[in-house]
Amino acid sequence: MHPDLGRDSPRPIPELPGGTPLLGHLSAMAAAPHLFPVRALAAHGGLAAWRVGPRRVVAVGRADLARHVLVTAADRYPRGAVNRNLGTVIGDGLLATEGEPWLARRRALQPAFRPDRLHALAAATHAVMDEVLARWQVGEVLDALTEARRIAIRVIGRALLSLDIDEARGAAFTAAVQQSLLHLSRRNWSLLRLPLWVPTPLHRALLGTRRTLDDFVGAVIDARLADPGAAPDDMLAAIMAGRGHLSRAALVNETKTLFVAGFETTATALTWLFHLLARHPGWAASLGEEARALGRPPGLSDLRQLPRIAATVEEAMRLYPPVYNMGREAAQDDLLDGHAVPEGVTVLVSILAIHRDPAAFEEAARFRPERFLGEGAAARRALLPYAWGRHQCIGNHFADLELALVLARIVGARRLLPVEEGEVGLLGRTTLVPDRPIRLKVAPLARGGGAPLARGEVPPA
Repeated sequence: MHPDLGRDSPRPIPELPGGTPLLGHLSAMAAAPHLFPVRALAAHGGLAAWRVGPRRVVAVGRADLARHVLVTAADRYPRGAVNRNLGTVIGDGLLATEGEPWLARRRALQPAFRPDRLHALAAATHAVMDEVLARWQVGEVLDALTEARRIAIRVIGRALLSLDIDEARGAAFTAAVQQSLLHLSRRNWSLLRLPLWVPTPLHRALLGTRRTLDDFVGAVIDARLADPGAAPDDMLAAIMAGRGHLSRAALVNETKTLFVAGFETTATALTWLFHLLARHPGWAASLGEEARALGRPPGLSDLRQLPRIAATVEEAMRLYPPVYNMGREAAQDDLLDGHAVPEGVTVLVSILAIHRDPAAFEEAARFRPERFLGEGAAARRALLPYAWGRHQCIGNHFADLELALVLARIVGARRLLPVEEGEVGLLGRTTLVPDRPIRLKVAPLARGGGAPLARGEVPPA
């Protein structure tokens, strides 16, 4: 049902004051793309408009309006320039396409995300965490983001490509991903977006990082195509088995898309989980009790017995959604809460604003994972870390599983203690990252905490 049924005449969307005649609010948006919309939307009831250079932006910061844009009227709001810009690095993959090309790719990739594939992901996650926990020494100081990236790249390497990515290779790939995303961010905020073949320093850097990613993934694809019978049973094998019309180039692009997206967002989410464990030791101890009560590393069927761990993952994704904004384009005139949305404007859904909305979440700025337990689970209606609708992240269940298993293994065996007590702020890069390094000390379980979870294979579902 259209949210504005019965409204007689549309009203203009509240316009944000200030800005400059030429650039509008471009400088403020580029400086804080995560927080600028949150503040503007809080001051204007969850719906506001402003100009970014020549583009008019309509921002949404309420769950009901986001559901209209992403679900109810999704045909009126296709993905826009930011997603297309991703194609400069990942090619015409799932994140950079729309319409029939997107639907064909989504169908081609779906076999890799069948529920039975979750067992392989769980096994890969436990294998990596066995090695991580054996490596962590009591008293060692970790950088949370660096450690999260190490874990995330090794899990996705095993689950997607059956590769055990060593430290040197992992560091090189991580650097290439970070550089490409940084270059893309600069290109997104550029007023003059030249064709990629124009040899600017930014374009040369972008093409260089793209070659690094292409070479990394392309070598695996070529080996599989040369000897398909020798391929291990992993996510890439499932994609290739059902690939239909996908060319070699398309396989490279889709594999790149899954690798980059699955690595970067998961690493960011893990970073914030580490931070929250360290800052809330009492809650972390209760998670450890829940995990150790199983007496073994959790399998898929055990997740129902880990409600506090699942709620912690949800609360971390609420407070610190890795993807904090989502862009759409109005393909036709529409109404939002009685306000006119003209064709051609950019529509920005601020996930961070929705997740911090006090009308949707009681004590929205506080870490309260119990809000997702029992009857409080109704709070999920305003939770959208993976988007909603047809463009919801294809790997959302995989990401939730990996985060829950990593969390269970850590709290079942170790404590993480903060080295510095100061506040940690937010930086809006491609994902929502900390504004300073988060250093954590590895500590043993508190006295009386019980025996750590043992190493071992994942039990059957």
